[in-house]
Amino acid sequence: MARLIAALEAGMTRERALIVAVMLVPVMLAVEALTIWADPALRGHLPFGHDFVAFWSASRLTAVGAHEALYDPVRFWAEQAPVSVRPGFLSWHYPPLFLLFLMPLAGLGFAAAWLVFSAGGLAALALAGRRVLAVPGLLGWAALLGAPVIGVTLVQGQNGAWVAAALIGGLWARERGRGWLAALLFACLAAKPHLALLLPLALVAARDWRLIGQTALMVGGLIGLSFAVIGAAPWQLFWAHRDTVQVVMADRDVLAQMPTAFAASLIAGLPLQVALAAQGLSALLAGVVVWRVWADRRAAPDLKIAVLLMAALLLPPYGFRYDLVVQLGAVLLLARIACREGWLPGEKLVVAGLWAGPALFPPLAFATPLQAGFLLQLLGLWAVWRRFRMRATERMTAPAP
Repeated sequence: MARLIAALEAGMTRERALIVAVMLVPVMLAVEALTIWADPALRGHLPFGHDFVAFWSASRLTAVGAHEALYDPVRFWAEQAPVSVRPGFLSWHYPPLFLLFLMPLAGLGFAAAWLVFSAGGLAALALAGRRVLAVPGLLGWAALLGAPVIGVTLVQGQNGAWVAAALIGGLWARERGRGWLAALLFACLAAKPHLALLLPLALVAARDWRLIGQTALMVGGLIGLSFAVIGAAPWQLFWAHRDTVQVVMADRDVLAQMPTAFAASLIAGLPLQVALAAQGLSALLAGVVVWRVWADRRAAPDLKIAVLLMAALLLPPYGFRYDLVVQLGAVLLLARIACREGWLPGEKLVVAGLWAGPALFPPLAFATPLQAGFLLQLLGLWAVWRRFRMRATERMTAPAP
């Protein structure tokens, strides 16, 4: 087995990696466009932004004060139908704070709004992600912006790049001592809070009480701004519909795209109680590892950031493959550390599997009772933990100066 792993990793050269990283996203977009335009009735329609349909519709309804329409399937579908090219109604399940960020798109047509939203997300990710590039130059940027998860995000018109930019940017701002900038970026995550549930735990473990206070103030400020701009009605409606705003977990098409322990258990045919228990164990594992690393005052910043990003989707039962843009930051950090310190056995395969995973695990979950996305995340967490333990051991065995 060791020889096979070594042989596979020997064939993973920088030149081959660059070719794949440059070509993959354009190919994904082209395949999606050809698939949609194969229907003559859809030619001339934007073939991307399948989830962005809900964002754009929500922005337009919010701009005219029709907040209740977000939770009215008939009215919300009527707004989506003219631009939707995929079957199925998209319900609204985001906190009202997200509406505040979407409102500037209300005056744009669907195609223009998708372009602005997507380009803005990529620009924000590039700005924040330049500090996690595995290597400098074209290969580093191609690995970031050419990852399969970026193709998924563009096709679906999702907010994964925006969320990852806020989390990664906030963590690096903290390391540079820019507390208020970090707090502002962390506060923006309240628009999609389930991906940042481990952040408070990490800050408590690090005893960063000042940043915790700053973030709380920023969250309060953004919520106050949303009340001033869009009023209290969206919050009242969101609270009133809190029991109905959820994903239909019984749908295999949905579960195949969710790299969580909960989804993996259900796809494997296990009972709901077992799936919930598995998710609890996954959350506990993620919390313990993040606490151990962030509580170590001598742990390197790159490992602290990598472990938090890698563990982000191991805690919530709800998460989709486009959310793995957050994990992409950890994957590139792990590769960056390996390029600097030397690759460990099997590490190249782990990095390659995590990088390519968002394009591979849904088809596998459709065809088999295996949700490989969750297993890949566990493997990635182990890889970062191995690096942390190695550095801790080196500190303990280093001779005294």
